[in-house]
Amino acid sequence: MSSAQHRVVIVGGSFAGVNAAYQLKRKLGDRVSVDVISADEAFIFMPSIPWVMMGWREPGRLSVPLARPLGAKGINFVHDRATAIDSAAHTVTTAGGRTLPYDNLVLATGADLDWSNVPGSDPAEGTVHTCFTIEQAVTARAAIRRFLALPRGRAIVGANPGASCIGPAYELIMMLETELRRQKRRHLFDLHLVTPEPFIGHFGVNGIGDVQNMMESEFRSRHLGWTVDAALKGVEPGKATLGDGSEMEFDLALLIPAFFGAQVVRDTESLGNPRGFIPTDQHLRSTAFPEIYAAGVSVAMAPPVPTPVPVGVPKTGHMSEEMAVRAATNIAADLGEGEHVDGLTLPATCIADAGDTAFYIKADPFLPPRNVAVLRKGKWAHYMKGAFERYYLEKIKRDLPSSHFGW
Repeated sequence: MSSAQHRVVIVGGSFAGVNAAYQLKRKLGDRVSVDVISADEAFIFMPSIPWVMMGWREPGRLSVPLARPLGAKGINFVHDRATAIDSAAHTVTTAGGRTLPYDNLVLATGADLDWSNVPGSDPAEGTVHTCFTIEQAVTARAAIRRFLALPRGRAIVGANPGASCIGPAYELIMMLETELRRQKRRHLFDLHLVTPEPFIGHFGVNGIGDVQNMMESEFRSRHLGWTVDAALKGVEPGKATLGDGSEMEFDLALLIPAFFGAQVVRDTESLGNPRGFIPTDQHLRSTAFPEIYAAGVSVAMAPPVPTPVPVGVPKTGHMSEEMAVRAATNIAADLGEGEHVDGLTLPATCIADAGDTAFYIKADPFLPPRNVAVLRKGKWAHYMKGAFERYYLEKIKRDLPSSHFGW
């Protein structure tokens, strides 16, 4: 490695981290050395985790070990956990004792799960299941199979106060309904969405187009119940308690938690906000440390409107990739290669699967007011999501061009 190379360290090996690394190499080639630190050995296609939970996808289909594809592009992969950032010395230290120096640091650290505001909801306690790791999905899959084998059952699916990634809850409740209908046992089960959103289809962004009416119509046609402005305050085996004191009994609980910023960010003085997310300028540069950039879930984004029960702004895989590419583009621009670009006014395309159909949602920009808001429903979107999964895994393996016809 030449001493003249500009050193960039990236923390995170998911949508933001991998795409930032590829973009830096595309823009700067041998002018830059890139280290990617990730506690996970493989990239996981997270949008398909609900399919694993339903038993519709095997976990091994969703992963790409990162060392080989990154290495093929001249990117050094460090399979380790980043534990400390020295913003004065410009170094990152890992759990394994490595110290990596940087000229620029890109934090694509994702988030840590915060179950603390709803006692009893942590899946480690065995009552609730969730969808943020392969291990959680496999455990949930076993619980869903037990639930589907019951003669009758009640499920609550939803999110804790402060949650931002609420979309999977909608997918899961409609997938459960689809599976029960296929078995001709739908009439024996009660399925209920419990969400802090002020209306269904809010998604932390005050809705997109007429999605509220679309979702309400879909839920009515499927005979799904819903409770909005729900402030879950406690969960115990078989029973959830809401903030108004009402109780809901269940045989299966699938919940989305609120997020913290990553521990390494929370441990770095002045880097993150009180919850550990990183305030940035419009170019995704940290407002505290100009040599540090952030991308993906780690970026602090304020909700567009206040809500009676807190709801966070989601960062979809598409948004995370967009931020990563733009952060890398801005690092290149700092070095005289190209122009700086806006990193916070982002489009988003996603597909919410519903088992036997799906919802295609496109928003540009993601936060209102918008120039584009597209909502479509159809079986074609269900198949499109499967096709995109296969394409994206190949993209990670080979750095294929971006294409966001669906998530």
